[in-house]
Amino acid sequence: MTDVDFGTYHHSTPEESKQIREDAAKAFSKLLRPLYPSTATLKILDAGCGLGFLTYAAAKRFPKATITGVDLFRHGSVSDLSIDKVVQNMKSLGIVSRTSFLKHDLTKPIKSDVQFDLALSNLVFHNMGKKRFNAYGTVFDVLKPGGCFVMGDLFPRGKADMDYFRERSTLVEELDQGGSGRWRYQIKVLRKA
Repeated sequence: MTDVDFGTYHHSTPEESKQIREDAAKAFSKLLRPLYPSTATLKILDAGCGLGFLTYAAAKRFPKATITGVDLFRHGSVSDLSIDKVVQNMKSLGIVSRTSFLKHDLTKPIKSDVQFDLALSNLVFHNMGKKRFNAYGTVFDVLKPGGCFVMGDLFPRGKADMDYFRERSTLVEELDQGGSGRWRYQIKVLRKA
């Protein structure tokens, strides 16, 4: 795993980024455990997959799952972001056969008949401003009824986001991971209506 590089988040050092991912991996694992058995054959969407950190975490938790990562794959929130690099990471991790990647703007609908059992996202939507509601809609539109959306993010306008989520889903669980003021990192588990 020495040639795997999940990148550095903007506004953080490589060490801080590694710690953010370690903490998120533990929290996501805890929240995913009661949702589906580890042996489930799931179709998983990693919305804003970056260099594949959450794709890998999902693949470890669900060894029979196939995971589709969607991202713009341009430098922004994560350093050195490219589709070639995420594919190389998946090869190095031995999970490339269970993963696929799509270069796509989440604020636009995904034109596909594929419906996902589970959607995951980490630190993606807070960067989109009001367009995040379009991106939330894109995720919910490709999620099967009863499927779960597990999203770790900063929710500076939490009430507006929760009002939107209540229209499309039920809040199953929420984990507050810390931070200060409006910029608290939370992970929400939402079940599509």
